[in-house]
Amino acid sequence: MSGHNSKNFIIAFVFTGVLVGVILPVHVVGKVKQITETEQKLEGITEEEKTVLKELFTINQKLSELQTEEEKINNDISLLEQQIAVKQKEIDTKQEDYDNHLDILKQVLVNYQRGGPATYLEILLRAEDLSSFLKSLNVMKDISHNVKELLTSLGDAKKVLVEEKQKLDEKAVELDERKAELAKNLADNQLIQKEKENYLASLLENKDYYTQQLSNLELMWSNCKSIFPKLTDEITKFINEGYFTLDDLNMKFGLLQMEGYLKENTFNSILEDKDELNGVTFDFKEEKVFLNLTEEHLILTGNFVIEGDNAILYEVKEGTFYDMPLEQSSLEELFQEKPLLIDFKSISEGIITIAFTLDKIESKEDQLNFEISPKW
Repeated sequence: MSGHNSKNFIIAFVFTGVLVGVILPVHVVGKVKQITETEQKLEGITEEEKTVLKELFTINQKLSELQTEEEKINNDISLLEQQIAVKQKEIDTKQEDYDNHLDILKQVLVNYQRGGPATYLEILLRAEDLSSFLKSLNVMKDISHNVKELLTSLGDAKKVLVEEKQKLDEKAVELDERKAELAKNLADNQLIQKEKENYLASLLENKDYYTQQLSNLELMWSNCKSIFPKLTDEITKFINEGYFTLDDLNMKFGLLQMEGYLKENTFNSILEDKDELNGVTFDFKEEKVFLNLTEEHLILTGNFVIEGDNAILYEVKEGTFYDMPLEQSSLEELFQEKPLLIDFKSISEGIITIAFTLDKIESKEDQLNFEISPKW
C-alpha cells in the first residue's frame, strides 16, 4: 500500500471511529457499561451473601407487588368515583323530571276536584245536539286518557329511579370495599418496609454493602424485565417460521389420529441459529418444561398447555433470577406484555396439509409429545 493510500486509510478509519462515537448515544454506552459491571459484581458474591440477598430480594418483590396493586386499586377507585358522579347526575335529572310530572298530575287532579263529576255531567247535558254531545264526550275521554298516561309515566319513572338508586348504592358499596383494600394494602406496605429496615439494621456494618448489592440486583432485574418480551417474541417468531421437517416431528399416522414428538435438541438447535437467542434453551422433563436464559441468569419452570385449536402456551409456575426465587407476581410481570405462544399450524406448514386440532401436549424426558386429529 502506498504512503498516500495508507494516509487516506488512517484518516478514513479515524473518521469512522468518530462518526460511530457521534451516532451511538453516550448514555447507551454508559448503560451497557453499568449493566456489565453490575453483572460482574453479582456473579462474584459468596453463598452467604446470596442467602442475605435472597431475603432482601423477596421483600422487594413483595413491595413491588403491593405498589402495583395499589396503583390498580387507585385506578379502580377513580373510575368508580367517576361512574358514581355520572350515575348521580342521571338520577338527579330523572328525579327532576319525575317531580315535574308529579306537579302536573297534582294540578290536573286539583282542577278535576274543583269541577267535580257533576260539572262534567252538566257539560254533557248542555249539549244542544248529538254532535255537541259527542264532542264533549271525546274531550272528557281525552282528559281521562291523559291522566291515565300521566299516572303510567309516573309509575315507570318511579321504577327507573328505584333501580338507578340501587345501582348507585351498589357502586358506593364497591367503592367502600376498594378503599378498604387500599387501606390494607398501605398497612401491609408499611409492615414490609419495616421488615426490610429491621433486616438491614440486623446486618450491622454490612448494611451499606448489602444495600448496594440489592440495588445492583434490582438494576439487573429491571433490565431483564425490559428485554424479556423481546426474547419471547423472537422465540415465538423463530419457532413458528417453520424450520421443522417431517423427520423432526416424528409423526405416526393412525386412522383417526396422528401423534408425534419434538426432541429437545432439535428445538434448541433451531434456537442456536438465531444470534438474538444466544443462551436461550428449553429443557423437557417429565411434565415440566424449563426455559433457560443463560445470559440473563434466569431459569423458568412451567409447562405447555393447549391454547385454541392448534397452539400451545407456556405457563410459568416457578423461576429463579441469579439463583434467587421469584415471586408469582414477578413471574406474571415477565409474560404480561408478550406470552410465549407456539403455533403448531405454523410449525407443520407444508408437512401436515389438512386442517387439524391439537388434542394433547405432554412434556416427557428430552421430548415434547403431541397428538392431533383431522378436522372433518
